[in-house]
Amino acid sequence: MSTNTAEKQSSTPSRKAIPLTLIEPTSPQHFANRSDLMSFDVSAHPWRETLAKSFKTDRDLAKVLQNVRPVDQQVYQVIAARVTPYIAQLMDERNPNCPIRIQYVPEQDELNVAPHEMGDQLSEDDMMPEGTSIVHRYPNRVLFLVHNICGAYCRHCTRKRMVSDPLNVISMERIRRSVDYLREHPEIQDVLLSGGDPLLLTDGKLDQILSMIREARPDLKILRIGSRLLAQLPTRVTPELCEVLVKNRVTLINTQVNHPKEITPLFQERIAMLRHSGIMLGNQSVLMKGVNDDVQVMRDLVMDLVANGIRPYYVYSMDPAPGNSKFQVSYDRMLEIYHGIRGWVSGPAIPTFIVDGIGGLGKMPVQPEYVRKVQDGEQTRLEATNFEGRSADVSYLL
Repeated sequence: MSTNTAEKQSSTPSRKAIPLTLIEPTSPQHFANRSDLMSFDVSAHPWRETLAKSFKTDRDLAKVLQNVRPVDQQVYQVIAARVTPYIAQLMDERNPNCPIRIQYVPEQDELNVAPHEMGDQLSEDDMMPEGTSIVHRYPNRVLFLVHNICGAYCRHCTRKRMVSDPLNVISMERIRRSVDYLREHPEIQDVLLSGGDPLLLTDGKLDQILSMIREARPDLKILRIGSRLLAQLPTRVTPELCEVLVKNRVTLINTQVNHPKEITPLFQERIAMLRHSGIMLGNQSVLMKGVNDDVQVMRDLVMDLVANGIRPYYVYSMDPAPGNSKFQVSYDRMLEIYHGIRGWVSGPAIPTFIVDGIGGLGKMPVQPEYVRKVQDGEQTRLEATNFEGRSADVSYLL
């Protein structure tokens, strides 16, 4: 491993980001207490106006939530915080172990970095051609980072090394070089826009980037967007946004919903708008302690997603970014949850459980062994075991 790579993979964050409260224009929140917050009608306001009223510190959140534990400024130097009024309304007012609060409210123990945790744990920087913002890990598909700002900074973020960092802004020049890279590599047939959150861009800027990609590579089979803003602020979905997506032939949007509580009537309404535009929808959950490491919660989540036209695509194990150990769910528990949903939910609702390999190995499935070879003396047979634990001999497959 080179010295530069070793430095990038250090378990201690190498940069100190300036909190977003210092680099973004702010708007008066007007949320003096919980009652003010709950009376705010998110659907009646433009999404950017609602976003500007977000909570950015534990002190802000303490005005509308009880039992908010104070944190040092150093926490915000690892990754900023931003909780939209919409997400804050979903949080339990009193319980700090609310599954929505766990995902978004900053906590002091985020500074506890385990020895195995590192900044660029997936070696994305090492797989980024110079001058671009593209991660080329797989032969025919790439990750295209277009933004380093998010709508609400998940405390389990895998890219803490870059999001909210004003020194790591992705310029239009890097985006142009990235588009040139796509033009020069016709073997690439699948492009995933991510960041940060691409849907935090204005419709005009998003249209510009998508149009550049389509002009350079009209033959692309798949053009995807990864965004959590659908769950963090559903009002981002507008007729104007749908027009941009349809114009540029966006194939699929993947969102991240981790708990059934996030599937609200407003979320359902805006998801329906995307579906009516012909956009396919997928969901990539992250398995998190205290949020969805429960069989019944996961059953409800995947069934509710499918009921709203969203395919449960992946369930990720927790990436070992700095401070993420507190969220980690064990391998054995992952298998238990997989066992607990297969056979109990509809087939289309069963996601693939995934470990994203350290060092850029890529996504690898985690699943129980339902069919296995059994040695009976000198004879080998094949045994299949179903979700209820009942077995059958299927040696005819040998």
